[in-house]
Amino acid sequence: MESVVTGPSNRYPITYGPQTEIAESNLNKIFTTTAASLSLIGALLIIITFIMWPDLRTNSRRMIMFISIGDFSVALFNIIGIYNPSSDNEICRMQSLVTNVAILSSFMWTLNLSFYFYLTICRKISAEYERRIMQLLHLIGWGIPILIGIIAFTMGAYGFSRNVLTPGWCWISENQKWWKVVMWMFITGKGWEIMSYICIFKFYLLVILQIRREVRLGFIPGGDFLTPKALEVIKRAERKLTIIPIVFILLRIWGTIRFFRFLYYLPEDPPAIEFLVFLQGIGDSSQGFANFVLFCLLTDHIREKFRLCVVRFTPWYNYLEKDPLFESTNFPLNETTDFGSNTYGAAAGDCISVKSMN
Repeated sequence: MESVVTGPSNRYPITYGPQTEIAESNLNKIFTTTAASLSLIGALLIIITFIMWPDLRTNSRRMIMFISIGDFSVALFNIIGIYNPSSDNEICRMQSLVTNVAILSSFMWTLNLSFYFYLTICRKISAEYERRIMQLLHLIGWGIPILIGIIAFTMGAYGFSRNVLTPGWCWISENQKWWKVVMWMFITGKGWEIMSYICIFKFYLLVILQIRREVRLGFIPGGDFLTPKALEVIKRAERKLTIIPIVFILLRIWGTIRFFRFLYYLPEDPPAIEFLVFLQGIGDSSQGFANFVLFCLLTDHIREKFRLCVVRFTPWYNYLEKDPLFESTNFPLNETTDFGSNTYGAAAGDCISVKSMN
């Protein structure tokens, strides 16, 4: 049973159907709130670690921090949106604007990170080129989302979407012709989301293939021969490079599936599928927590820092094993340490430095 309400200055009726009933259910609110709360904590911890520990302030970690700013904003405004009454009001439109800009920024910086891995590992760019490319990445990561958000807000694209493509918060107003709805959905999110799937997968695949090519040679170009310890660290780096795009796609794919179902059933609404709404609410709100697990809990160096913060003093602790993806690049190959150094290309703004026993 659908109810029909006419919004202010609306030429088309706003219908509340089964999608809204599912989105407003207590179960969906519990799932989304839990996932978003974990993301708030995870994203905040990533930002705090970047601020607290100077040795983590590399270009790659800086980009992860930028991603976390977007993820924190998304999680916060998803919670606000899911508890905002289903109506086309100012809170709805402002929540749509902030959430959309934050999501696009998270997409762009995630894409930037994968592109940066590609440039530094496969193309082996110089430090000077690295500095110049960071300026371009800032323009992409912040400029494009803000520009799209301003244009969409000015043209009245944001509003109550009847939860046809969201699990409870506002996005693109359904109070316009269907082709305009599709156009704005594509411009403000789904087009960039699908492009991110393809590009991120491609860049990480190229990076993994490059790593395997150089490992087959038995040594890192410009560095030393690989030892068993170095090979073990490289394999761990390769596993992480494989997991990152898979996690990103798995979290975002549910909203993409709903988008294609929406296109298939146009101009009618698609039949409501409860589990898709739940999974989208969880996935769209979980990116901050997923990044915390990937880039903090699964990174030996940072996990050890967390442990040291808890125990404060461990006299038996002698060596922090560096994560090969995020090790600083600005060390000469012949540095005098207790460990031999094999510098493996450059990963996300930092060379992947593999420390191995002589």
